[in-house]
Amino acid sequence: MQKKLKRYIKRKIPFIKKPIQEYNNNQRFQIRSKYNRFINKYKVKDNVILYESYHGANFTGNPLAIFQNVLKDEAFSHYKHVIVNNNKELLDETYNEYNNVSIVSVEDDEYLLALATSKYLINNTSFPYYFLKRKEQVYINTWHGTPLKTLGLDINNAGFSDHMNIQRNLLQTDFLLSPNSFTYNKLLSSHDIKEIFPGKVLDIGYPRVDLTLNSNRDGVLRDLALPLDKKIVLYAPTWRGTVGNESDTSQQLLDEVVKLRDQLGNDYIVLLKSHYFAYKFFEDNGLEHMCIPNHYDTNTLLAAVDLLITDYSSIFFEFIPTGRPIVFYGEDIELYKEERGFYLEIDSLPGPLCTDIDEVANCIINEHYNYYQENYQKYNSLFNYNDDGKAGLRFKDIVFHNKESDLIKTTNSGKEIIMMYCGAFYNNGITMSALSLLDNIDYDKYEVIVVESPNGTEEKWNNMRKVNENVHFLFRPGVLGRTIMESYRHQWTLNRGISGSVMKLIVPKKMYKKEMKRITGNLNINFAINFGGYNDFWSLLFAFSGIKKKTIYLHNDMMEEFNKKINGKNKHKQALKVVFSTYKYYEKIISVAESTHHTNFENLKHLVPYAEDKMTYINNSVNYKKVLDLKDQDNIVTYDKKDYMILENKKQNNFVSIKGSLTPNPHYTNFVSIGRLSPEKDHEKLINAFYKALNNDDHMKLYIVGEGPLKGYLEDLISKLNLTDKVILVGQVENPFALIKQCDCFILSSNYEGQGLVLLETMIINKPIIATDVTGVRSVLEGGYGKLIENNVHDLADSLKEFALNKRNGVQVNYKKFDYVQYNKDARDRFNQIVL
Repeated sequence: MQKKLKRYIKRKIPFIKKPIQEYNNNQRFQIRSKYNRFINKYKVKDNVILYESYHGANFTGNPLAIFQNVLKDEAFSHYKHVIVNNNKELLDETYNEYNNVSIVSVEDDEYLLALATSKYLINNTSFPYYFLKRKEQVYINTWHGTPLKTLGLDINNAGFSDHMNIQRNLLQTDFLLSPNSFTYNKLLSSHDIKEIFPGKVLDIGYPRVDLTLNSNRDGVLRDLALPLDKKIVLYAPTWRGTVGNESDTSQQLLDEVVKLRDQLGNDYIVLLKSHYFAYKFFEDNGLEHMCIPNHYDTNTLLAAVDLLITDYSSIFFEFIPTGRPIVFYGEDIELYKEERGFYLEIDSLPGPLCTDIDEVANCIINEHYNYYQENYQKYNSLFNYNDDGKAGLRFKDIVFHNKESDLIKTTNSGKEIIMMYCGAFYNNGITMSALSLLDNIDYDKYEVIVVESPNGTEEKWNNMRKVNENVHFLFRPGVLGRTIMESYRHQWTLNRGISGSVMKLIVPKKMYKKEMKRITGNLNINFAINFGGYNDFWSLLFAFSGIKKKTIYLHNDMMEEFNKKINGKNKHKQALKVVFSTYKYYEKIISVAESTHHTNFENLKHLVPYAEDKMTYINNSVNYKKVLDLKDQDNIVTYDKKDYMILENKKQNNFVSIKGSLTPNPHYTNFVSIGRLSPEKDHEKLINAFYKALNNDDHMKLYIVGEGPLKGYLEDLISKLNLTDKVILVGQVENPFALIKQCDCFILSSNYEGQGLVLLETMIINKPIIATDVTGVRSVLEGGYGKLIENNVHDLADSLKEFALNKRNGVQVNYKKFDYVQYNKDARDRFNQIVL
C-alpha cells in the first residue's frame, strides 16, 4: 500500500509543479493569470472609463479627444478616468491636479485590473490577445483613420491569420466609431466580419478632428514655442521601417527635412511628425528639436499647419476640412503599391504626387497644389461629410446618454449564424467532407463561421483556400486564459475526461465558456458544429460554449479509432477519452453513414443520455461539380520517353511546379486506391493481395494515392516484394479524379470507414468499385453500386484476378448508376432537418 502511495505521489509531482513553475518562469503566463483572476474576482465598476491609444505608446487621437470632452463636462464629474500610457511620468505632470484621473502602463497590475473592471473601454487599435470583454462592459473602438492603404486580408500577400487580433477585437466591440461609410465598410470587410459584425457603427465623424477644427492656431504655436508669423509646413510620413532597423529610415527623414528647410527658406518652418520608432533615433542623436514631440497630439497640431506633406498616411483625410493644401511625397510609390496596395487610385489624390524631395519643394514654392481643387472637393464630400467640430458631442449623446440617432448603422446581415470547427484542414477525408458540406449550405439563410488555430503548414492553408467564398474564418490567437487553479482543473480534465460527479465539479466550465467568448466576442451564434470530432480541446470549448444547438460529428467507427495504434502507439486514445465524455453535452451526435451510426450507437450509447434521440446519421455531401470538372483535366506530358499525367500544378511568380504519375497503360489492368496511409486503410493487405493476384496475371498495376505515417513501411514492403514497377505510391495530389478516370477499377481495402467519401466520388465518375464489406462502406455500396467482398487478403486477391480476367475477355460488369444530384439533395435536406 505504501509503495502504491509513493508511486502515485511521484506521478503527481510534475502535475502539481507545472502551473506554479509556469507562473514563476513565464511573465506572459503571469499577466494572463492575473487578468483572469481579476475577471473572476471583481465586479465591473460603472463609473470608470479606460482610454488606450496605440498600445500605450502615447495618448493621442480619438481617445484623447473623447477624454478631454468628457473631463470638461459637469455631467461626468463623478466618473473616474484611467489613461493607458507607457510614459506615466509625462502624463502625471499634466493631470496630477485631477483626483479622478490615473495613469497606468500597459500590462502592469493597475492596467490589468482596470481592463478587467472598467465599464467603458475606449481604444483606437486593439487590446492584447488575452483581453475578453465582459457582458457588463462597453467597448468602443474608434480606429485611427480613413484607409488609403489596404487593411487586413486586402493587403497584398496577406497571411490567412495576420489580422486575427484586430478581427477579434472588432467582434467584441459594442460601438465602432467611424469618420465615414467608406472606412467602416473597408475595415469590417477586410477583417472578414462585415456581414456578422454584432456591434453598432457610429457614422458620426472623429472627435479627434474636432481638435483640429476647434483649436486655436496661435495657441498651438505658442505651446510649441514656434513663431506666429511663419508658414508652418508639416512633414508627416508613414512608418516603413522594421523594428530593429529604424535608423535607415530615420536618417533619410533627417536629410529630407534639412533639404526642405534649405530650399523653402526663412518664410517657412518645416516640422516633422515622425513615427515613434523614428522619433527615438532623433532623440538618441540630440535632434528631437526637429520633431514634434511624440506625445503631442497630431490633430491639435494640424490646427496650426499651413501645408501638409505626407505620403500614404491617413492624416491627409483629417487635414482636408481645414481647406489648406496637401502635397504627397512617395518616392517608393510603385513598390509600396505592389507590396501593400491601395484602396483609392493614386491619381485621384487631392494634391500633387512627387517622387523626390526637390520636386516637393518646387510644388510648394510654385503652388502647384492649386491645380487639384476638383479632387480636393470630391474627397471632402466623400470622406469628410461629418467634420463639423461636433463629433464629440454626438459621441457622448449616443454612447453615454443612449440617444437614438439615424447615424447609428449596422452591417449585419441578420441571418442565423453557424459556427464550425472542421478538424485542422489536414489532407484527409474529414477535410474533403467539410469542404463539400460548406458548398451545400444555403448562404441566403445562414452566415457560416469556421473557427481555427492560426498555426499550420502549407497543407492546411492550401485546403482552406478551397473553402466556399461565403465562409468567414475566425482564428484563436494566443493561448488559453486561465488562473493557476484553472490550469490544474483544465489539465485534470484533459487527463481524465468528464466522468463521475466529482469530475463534473472539477471541470472548469466557466473558463471554457470565457475562452469561446474571447474568440467569438459578441456574436450570437445559433448553431455550433464540431465537425472535426477528434480534438479534445475544441470539443470541450464547444460543449461548454453556452450555445444551445450543438452538434458533434463521428467520422468513423470511433471505438476502432480509440484503439488504433500506429508504430505501436495509440494515436487517438487520450484525446478521444475526453471527446467521448463530452458527448452528453451535445444535442446531436452525427455519424456520416447509416452503418457507421449503427456501430457507434452500439459502442457508445452508454455515454449519451437519450441516445436514441441524440445519435443518428447524415450522409456526407459530395461536390459532384468539382469531380466532373477535374476528371477531364488529364494533361499528359512526356519526359524521358515516358508519358506522365499531371495531377497537380502550382504557379508562383514566374515558376510552375507540377506533380503527377505515369499514365496508366491501356494494355494493363489498372487499379487505383485513394486514402491516408494509416492502419485503418490497410494498404499492406491490398499490396499483399495484389502480389498474389500478379501470379495469375502479370499485366496489372496498382496506383495508391495518399500520404500518411505508414508511407515508409509500405515503401519497404513494395521493395521487399519486388513490386517497384507495379505498385506506384502517387502521394497526395490535388486532382486524383483524372487518375480514377484513366484506371479500370477503384479498390478500397479498409478495415473500417466513416463513409468513404472517395467511393461516392468514384461513383460519380462511373468507375467499377471493389471494396471490403466493413462499417461505413456497406451503406454506400449496398444495392448494387459496387462489389462488396470479405475483409481478407484471399478474397481481395480473387476479386483483383476476376476483374482482370473479365477485362481480358471483354466482359463488362454493370453496376447501379449513382444519382449524385438526388443524393446531395437528400444529404442536404437531412442536414437541414437534423442539425439546423
